Amino acid sequence: MKNKGNKMILLESVGTYLDINNGMTYPANVNNTPDMSNPYPLSDIEQDEWMLSLSEEDFDVVAGYLSGLV
Repeated sequence: MKNKGNKMILLESVGTYLDINNGMTYPANVNNTPDMSNPYPLSDIEQDEWMLSLSEEDFDVVAGYLSGLV
C-alpha cells in the first residue's frame, strides 16, 4: 500500500511501514496507519527474525530500497 504524499509502503507481513524517502520504519497501528511516534531506521534492524518474516513481496520492496531501486 503506497501513500504517495509520504512515500510509505506497508510491509504487511511484518506490520511495519517503510518510508522510502528516508529509510525509516514505523510500526503499523491496529487501524493500519503508521505510528509516527515510533520511528526506527531500516539500516539499524539487525533481527534476523524480522527479515525472515518478510513475505516475498515485502522482501522485494526492502531489497529494492536497500539497492536504490525504490
